[in-house]
Amino acid sequence: MIKISVIIPVYNAEKYLARCLKSVINQTFKDIEIICINDVSSDNSAEILNEYSKKDERIKVINNSENMGAALSRNAGIDAAKGEYIYFIDADDYIDEKYLEGMFSVIEREKCDIVFNAAILSESSGNSTPYKHPSMPEVDFGGRYFDNITTIHDLPCFIWARIYRKSFLDKHNLRFLDIHATDDVVFNGITNMYSEKTFAFCGEKYHYTVNNTGVTGIAKSVDDRDLQHIKAYFLIFDYLKEQNIKDDRLKLFRVYPFFKVDTDEKFDYYKMFFEKIKDDYNRNEELYNELEKYFAQSILSSQNYVEYLKNYNKIVTMGFLRRGVKK
Repeated sequence: MIKISVIIPVYNAEKYLARCLKSVINQTFKDIEIICINDVSSDNSAEILNEYSKKDERIKVINNSENMGAALSRNAGIDAAKGEYIYFIDADDYIDEKYLEGMFSVIEREKCDIVFNAAILSESSGNSTPYKHPSMPEVDFGGRYFDNITTIHDLPCFIWARIYRKSFLDKHNLRFLDIHATDDVVFNGITNMYSEKTFAFCGEKYHYTVNNTGVTGIAKSVDDRDLQHIKAYFLIFDYLKEQNIKDDRLKLFRVYPFFKVDTDEKFDYYKMFFEKIKDDYNRNEELYNELEKYFAQSILSSQNYVEYLKNYNKIVTMGFLRRGVKK
């Protein structure tokens, strides 16, 4: 049986695709298949995939008949996968040559369903910067376990920093929802509810390319990270309700320093979200820090964006951040 199925959704990635494929082909861990899903690319991505599939028989190319987006393309890859484990990589990124060897070694040793590699570098204009998540605790070289609730709140949602046991995904029918921009946040929010714990360690590095567009052709907008995350929490909340999954340890939202409400549209969405989760939020209010409580109360007590601007005091917010907020 193939050990690892590497799944790569590809959309107009000609600038970076060869680099990505080379990094996977040249892995020291050889027992892999490489499933590339060409999502109707209009550039030379198809030709590059053709060229590399002729060089390496481990590369299998799936050509979507219509543009499906990254989420459904990844689902096609999971369904086609024959590996014991599933690993995702974006077509504009690349990994160190011992990356998969380290991931395989750890998930085999720990006998868990999900392993997270915290060694991430952001690549921009020739500069490499270690990535640090706003709330992630330090993960030393030996690694540590996170229970499912801590994982949801404290580990980044990046699917490409994780390796998954395929039987676990199949057992719970865990697949990506057909949404844009937040599919990885929602996928990990849901998978973490079914996995009791995730093992996190620092291994070989994943090189995340910061550029204008991602694998779906959608802009990687820094300014809208907050809105994307709140939309993801909305979908996770609906899923938990539908599946009747209850856990009073689960925070339904987290406010990061980059969160902001600066348009009517954003306010309306936040208002709708907080109205929806109000009962659960009030019941478990002790889970949230001062800044999160202040943010939620400012939204809930405002009728519109203009009123919110009057209620939400940036000086108070900065005071919370300067003192540091916990949980």
